[in-house]
Amino acid sequence: MDRNSHIVSGLLVLLITGILIAGCSSAPPAANQTPATGSAATTAAAGPLFGAGDIVKNPTAGSAYAWLILAYNSATDTYERAFIYSNPDGSWGYRKDARTETADRAVMEKVYTEKITNVPLSSVHIQATGTETATITPTTTSLVTTNGSAITTTVTTTSSTSAKPAIKDIIPDTGDAGTLVSVSSLTGSSFVTGTTVKLVHAGSTDIVATNVTILAPTSLTCTLPIPSSAPAGTWDLVVTNPDGQSGTFTNLFSVHASANPVTTTTTSGTGTVNITGIDPPFGIAHNNIQYIITGSKFQNGATVILRYSGRADIVGSNVVWLSATRLQCFFAIPANSIGNWDVIVTNPDLSTGTLVGGFEVRN
Repeated sequence: MDRNSHIVSGLLVLLITGILIAGCSSAPPAANQTPATGSAATTAAAGPLFGAGDIVKNPTAGSAYAWLILAYNSATDTYERAFIYSNPDGSWGYRKDARTETADRAVMEKVYTEKITNVPLSSVHIQATGTETATITPTTTSLVTTNGSAITTTVTTTSSTSAKPAIKDIIPDTGDAGTLVSVSSLTGSSFVTGTTVKLVHAGSTDIVATNVTILAPTSLTCTLPIPSSAPAGTWDLVVTNPDGQSGTFTNLFSVHASANPVTTTTTSGTGTVNITGIDPPFGIAHNNIQYIITGSKFQNGATVILRYSGRADIVGSNVVWLSATRLQCFFAIPANSIGNWDVIVTNPDLSTGTLVGGFEVRN
């Protein structure tokens, strides 16, 4: 074979080799090959972490309560949630009332990082409170059979009836006109979910309490918004259950005239700070956990306090400015602090805002 034939043969070998290499490189990936990450994978990873029936909590909080996830709303990127409590045997759980609320997904997934379990929503019941069991007198029935023998049966019927509420005491039992009074303890009996509280004075408009929270059939907390026009003197306290039964304690609460009613916001500096919520909205004495405060016009360097008339302020520690709409802080809650506290944010330029009765301290 001459020299030209060798050259042609070599070129043919190189050409065939190149075709084979190109074909291999364009072959589809194997079935078990991991696909490249892209926008679809990123979107999936950004989806909600929790689903209906998940029970989640802040790992630094107490073990008696948590949040039950009811649903996720993709349109608003929020969770619908409700408080859930552990049973005496440690299992979960039950709800104390039918209240629900919505919470920002980013806040929920940042603060409530411990997923305890998942339960069917249908298995979570609302705890019944404030009921009494009445026993009807047993009835005896005698039957005579065809052979002359008698069969006697006794039937005892019981039924549950709602009891009439009664009032024992209220703390505090005084308040100034033009202020919001946080009632830390209203004691009595037969309080139930849906109970209402009001102050009554002859010739005056009733003062209806807000933020009524049933702690037990014998205890509740609330806020009394006393208008500046409320006349000074003693007022009757009335507690009414959803079935219409009510209890009255005459002349239990005293309203004092005030020339300087408390304002809830001031507009110095850059304008009024707006507080829309705190998460979680309650705490327990001796707990020192993280809270997220939401609103607008927060400045870097803002301070946070909890305030209750007649008590020392609870000052937020480790306040972190996350954005103009979010602050992070911790509260060390002392003993004997039960009640609804105002949340106050103050910016470095002294602009401030108050969420009246926005934070509840529980047992």
